[in-house]
Amino acid sequence: MPLSPIDLTPLRRALDALAGALHYWQAEPDGSGRKPHLRAGVIQSFECSDELSMRLLRRVLIERALAAPLVADLSFNDLLRTAADAGLIDAPLASRRWRDWRNRTSHGDDEAQAQAIAEAARDFLADAQTLLQRLGGALAPAADDTPHASRR
Repeated sequence: MPLSPIDLTPLRRALDALAGALHYWQAEPDGSGRKPHLRAGVIQSFECSDELSMRLLRRVLIERALAAPLVADLSFNDLLRTAADAGLIDAPLASRRWRDWRNRTSHGDDEAQAQAIAEAARDFLADAQTLLQRLGGALAPAADDTPHASRR
């Protein structure tokens, strides 16, 4: 059964929500009672965006692969290496850090940890926006694949 077309809209929306959450969190004065709640929104948006990024990355690689079942079963680290080989991410080890930050979110009740996660989300946003652009490029039909008008 063929896969449905890949829609990047959920990731685009998640990244927009993360950008908005970061904006409101950073704009809120330190010491405000709302600041921790806004930070929690940043962390939640980061979690969602990271999860969607990895799911869509895997789907795009599966769609482009000659051996899709092999890609579907790749470990996380192998997925990142394959994505780097495909030009979708710059460096697997650099991208691995987002999984490490994501795993720390379960310890977000620690104030210092929550602050560090929210601050890391700023850098993640830039990387995730680059990934979104590259995923879009990978899904776009190549210029050579477009039908040419026939001439009489």
